[in-house]
Amino acid sequence: MKHFLLLGTVLLLFAASVKKSGSLPKSLKEISGWVFANDSTIIAHNDSGNDAKLFVIEKSGKIIHETTMKDVENIDFEAITKDNKGHVYLGDIGNNLNLRKDLVIYKMSISTILNEDEVVPKKITFSYPEQKAFPPENTEMYYDAESLAFRNDSLYIFTKCRTIPFDGKSQVYTIPTKAGNYKAKLKYFVRTGRRDWHRDAVTSAEFHKDELYLLTYNRMIIYTMTDNKPVFKEQVNMLPISQKECLAVKKKGVIYIADERHKLLGGGNIFIVKLNK
Repeated sequence: MKHFLLLGTVLLLFAASVKKSGSLPKSLKEISGWVFANDSTIIAHNDSGNDAKLFVIEKSGKIIHETTMKDVENIDFEAITKDNKGHVYLGDIGNNLNLRKDLVIYKMSISTILNEDEVVPKKITFSYPEQKAFPPENTEMYYDAESLAFRNDSLYIFTKCRTIPFDGKSQVYTIPTKAGNYKAKLKYFVRTGRRDWHRDAVTSAEFHKDELYLLTYNRMIIYTMTDNKPVFKEQVNMLPISQKECLAVKKKGVIYIADERHKLLGGGNIFIVKLNK
């Protein structure tokens, strides 16, 4: 297995346009994931403790439709992605304390979400085979996750590092897209920095063509996929720090990012990042 070290503590920042383009409604104040359904609409969801709902929104943040997930509880919804066959996958994969044994990804039809008031998801349940204790030792707290992405007929989970001391490793796992129960397969890890999880933990991920985009509370990091492995390309400053957990690629070089409302950090904003080509 090859391991990847990203920059250590050195930050390489490339020029890009970062523009606030709108605000989210209060019903999405705890937004923790979104994905483009098509060129004009986004499917979004809230974090734990909220209803098991999907919100269809315009790029401005205006809600145009809501769909309830039938017989589903939002334990800790953290991420959403889509495949190339008309499905979305919503990850109930938040695991702050590394205690959960009920991790699940819900598979749903995009068409149903856009047009119906209720959707019946299929379940993809899984576990991390490297986790032997619940919780593990502080130095092995690698099993929280806020990032889910689709590539080459597989789902990729980028875990959120919770280790004490913080070592910045995001373990990258793959899971099949078919309903069933699986042991996630560890592919490699990326390290976005060694400072703390407020600055260097991965909070969202998306593949787009030959690139991988990762988000933290303070920046977006871009990799080129070479031989199915991420190679660092550039990163974009997204200061000030806020609870940024949503990244959606509209097209190559144009990325939409949103942050959750927070009493101290602010938030509830929509940002458009345009990369220099």
